[in-house]
This record gives sequence, structure tokens and C-alpha cells, in this order.
Amino acid sequence: MPASVLLQPLGSVAPPPNSRLVVAVGSNAAPSVLRRKLDHLGDAVEPALCRVRVANITVGHSAHVAARGYIPAAPVHAGQGVLTTVGAWLTPSQTEALDRTEPNYDRRTVNTHDHPLQLADRLPGVPTPDEFDLYVSRHGVLADPDGGSVLPFGDQSTVLAWLARRLGVTELDGPPADVCARLATGDLGARVTGLMRAAGLSQPAWPSLAADGGAR
Repeated sequence: MPASVLLQPLGSVAPPPNSRLVVAVGSNAAPSVLRRKLDHLGDAVEPALCRVRVANITVGHSAHVAARGYIPAAPVHAGQGVLTTVGAWLTPSQTEALDRTEPNYDRRTVNTHDHPLQLADRLPGVPTPDEFDLYVSRHGVLADPDGGSVLPFGDQSTVLAWLARRLGVTELDGPPADVCARLATGDLGARVTGLMRAAGLSQPAWPSLAADGGAR
């Protein structure tokens, strides 16, 4: 893939043929992250990036520790709230490549009737699609086990402190950079992920496939 890929201004590149819109939540919204994940394809087709606004979706934290030791973002099906983020129009090969980088997520197809979408950047000759994809956590999202309220997305300091209070794991105390480094070493991250589940801190982030209309 040429070095210029994903460095174009948002909304300046027309979507490639047979592409579909993938709405980013978390690190995939950063062009540099997408470039790293797709670079091995050697594909000269540039993904078209655009800013999008999607209704009835909010962002929380996935109930797992990522390989690099942080608690990642995850979309939450919500009756209110608007997500403003970046969407990427990806070819089938690019979509499959991105799937392989998301072992803790399932790519879900979402219709724009339930989740109205606006393209903030008007790409050349591109109408608003009837559906789009996004990655939903297989682990669910962090939520209060008593009231069931989803923990809103925040910085690592906030989410790690929230977990430390509920799990009683001393390794979660300290500066976030140090905690994430510990969680990325050995089996601590996997152990904390298991403790989240055992403590009832996870709840499903999305309706069933049957209710939502399908997934990949």
C-alpha cells in the first residue's frame, strides 16, 4: 500500500467499487491505525474516509484487556445518544484483513433505519447507505452489576480505577501507563478479563443477531 494511503483529507477520496462502510469505534478511527492494519495487503486502492454521525449508539468499554494492556472501546446499542466518528469505505479484501485484526470483536451489519446515519463529509457521488458495519465486543461491555448502567467511555485512569475498586486487584493500582504495562505482561490481562466476567461486570452490548438483522 502506498505511503499516501489514508493520509488524504477526510472526504477527499471517492469510495472504491464494491466497498462498504465500516464505522470505527476506538483506535480504528485513527488513520494511522488503519494504515498499519492494512499495509500488508500492498493494495493500491485507498480506503475513502469520512466523518459520520450515527444515532442510537454510544461508546463504552469492552469487558476485556487488550493485548497491549489497555481496556478498549466498544459500541453500545442505545435508545439515545449520537456517535460522531470516522467511517471507512473498505473493499472486501480490506474488510477481511481488518476482521483478522479484531479477534475480540464481531463485525455486525447495522441498518440505518434503526441507527440513522449522516455523512458529515459528502464524498463524490456517494448517497447515504442503507446499512453499515461496526465491530461489537464478544465480551460485552463494562457495566455496574447492581444498576446495570453501562460505564461510559473514558480515559484509562478512570476505567482502571473503576475496575480496581470492584475487583480488588492490587496490580490495577498506580499510574495508567504502569498498570497497562503490567496487564500486557504474562497472564495478568487474561486473569483480569476472567475476573470481570466472574464479578458480573459485563453485560451484552447489542441485541441478538435475530433481532438486529444479521452479522458477518
